[in-house]
Amino acid sequence: MEPAETRIQKELQEITAIVMELTGLPSCWSGVTRLVPDADFRGKKRFICDIEIDAALAARPERWATLLHEVLHSVSVGNTPSDYWSFPGWEEGVVEQVQRLLRPTVLLRLGILIDETTFTATEAQHAYNLYIGALEKINQATLAHSETFYIELLRTPLKQRATYALSLGNSL
Repeated sequence: MEPAETRIQKELQEITAIVMELTGLPSCWSGVTRLVPDADFRGKKRFICDIEIDAALAARPERWATLLHEVLHSVSVGNTPSDYWSFPGWEEGVVEQVQRLLRPTVLLRLGILIDETTFTATEAQHAYNLYIGALEKINQATLAHSETFYIELLRTPLKQRATYALSLGNSL
């Protein structure tokens, strides 16, 4: 049996390839993965582009949402430390919603069969739901196709996402 860290690294590699294809964006992930015992987080994509995952999560099926979320950070355009801390909702809300939208496709392409209810409890109480709620209001107001709207935001440099969303509204 392979070590958990090796398995997670392989899963991240597979997810990264699919995400790059689906979004058309390159990944900045360094390829370095760490499992962190007793982590106070589910996952983190460090600004040096390493990915850290809670070691306890690594064995559970819910990990797929976290792995995909962290990979999406690796393709997010303009995600610099200063811009992240200035616009956290425009990064975390966009990444989390893209994760939710792309997860069924990514899992299908990986041949992973997991009932979507596996993710329901975590998503219901997710810390980024407020960001997603605000973004959904903008999405609905612009009448954009949801997946297209969020992927375009992911492709837009982080510090320009609010301006981009406003421009969509102004074009109506």
